[in-house]
Amino acid sequence: MAPSLLFLVLSSAWAALSLPLMLTTAADEQGGDPCSPHLCGNVNISFPFGIVPDQATDTNCGGIGFQVRCTNNTPYLGYNREGHWLLILDIFYGNESLLVADMHKLQDLNGSAKGSCRIPENNSSTKLAFPFTISPLNKELILYNCSEAPRKVQPGKELVETRCRNETFVRAGGRYDEESSSNYSLEGCSATVVPVLGGAGEVNASRYERLIRDGFLMTYQTPPWPTSPPARG
Repeated sequence: MAPSLLFLVLSSAWAALSLPLMLTTAADEQGGDPCSPHLCGNVNISFPFGIVPDQATDTNCGGIGFQVRCTNNTPYLGYNREGHWLLILDIFYGNESLLVADMHKLQDLNGSAKGSCRIPENNSSTKLAFPFTISPLNKELILYNCSEAPRKVQPGKELVETRCRNETFVRAGGRYDEESSSNYSLEGCSATVVPVLGGAGEVNASRYERLIRDGFLMTYQTPPWPTSPPARG
């Protein structure tokens, strides 16, 4: 056999043998290694999510962005830095969504985070990254920190004073839309938008702490299954 033909045959054989391994590796990198289902509190943590031990700095369990920290039997979406984790209230595997609460916002508003009640500065959307998005089924809660009491408020957009007082207010918006935050500007005030799931009908802004505590809905896309689909538990 000519050397060039022999090289071609060997190259083709190597490619055929390597392809399944390459595909498996790519799927594992995107979807993460299969993780045994765990119950953290009342929440079942199964694929594509995976529990990350508290002291772990690196883990292959769970896909990118799907790592969960189970701290004091409470599940947190753990790809964010500590103190800014989103509390997982429930996961709905059937429709690829989960209910989470931005507890850092609540701690700012009741003074338990830094010892003083204040309006948080960043929108909840800044805590999200791939593969999660905020569901449009949520409604918007707008928090205001003002230099003085607003003089002009449109009818139907009344403000409710927060427990922080000191010219801080809250009001209910419409359906959640990341592009709509500019519509909530008030002269002399900074605005922070927090999504809340609420319920049927209008959101009552005076119940803002309960609304934040009850959480908002996020959606995700399930990555490809690993080589062997893990058990659901």
